[in-house]
Amino acid sequence: MRTIYSLFSSIFSLFILVVFNLVLSSLTFAAPMPLTSSSIFISGQRGLFHSPVGFSIHLANTDWVQIEKPKDNSYIDAVYRAGSDNNIQAALTVRTDKITDELSSPVNLENYAQKWMKDYPRFGFVILTAKKVRVGESVGYMLDLVNRDNSKQLRQVLFVKNKYAVTLTCRDDVQNFSQTLKSCNEIMRTFSW
Repeated sequence: MRTIYSLFSSIFSLFILVVFNLVLSSLTFAAPMPLTSSSIFISGQRGLFHSPVGFSIHLANTDWVQIEKPKDNSYIDAVYRAGSDNNIQAALTVRTDKITDELSSPVNLENYAQKWMKDYPRFGFVILTAKKVRVGESVGYMLDLVNRDNSKQLRQVLFVKNKYAVTLTCRDDVQNFSQTLKSCNEIMRTFSW
């Protein structure tokens, strides 16, 4: 009887030791806050941003970096910049807006894009391209713009879903834009909603 008890005690002690080791080793992978960018659950993609409204985007295979978003603009969710110091103007921003019922007709992707296309000339932009595009499973509206006042070029891709609009904006100087656009397009292709 005593041998069975000591055998059971040894097995139980070994079991407790294994469980304790597993728990302790899993804590070494823990993030300061679960499911944040430093969490093992989502850290597989560089520069991953996962929005509370359900979309995500990351840096893909670019040499770009994610930087801190501006504190004075609550609409900007994420900011990516060119990794090289040569081009400090190149940037891609991710913006989320809650759509209000201020538009006279029901809000959909086309109405939302048309609203902005009416406003762009007031801000000095010329629209070069305006068309629907597919990004993964989502349909977006792509706008290519040039600002005639400051020689900046933009590509925006707009998405609308569940009363939210997401705007991905790639920008750079006109002379560098074609090179910047390659990285921006690669990042924009990772958008998933």
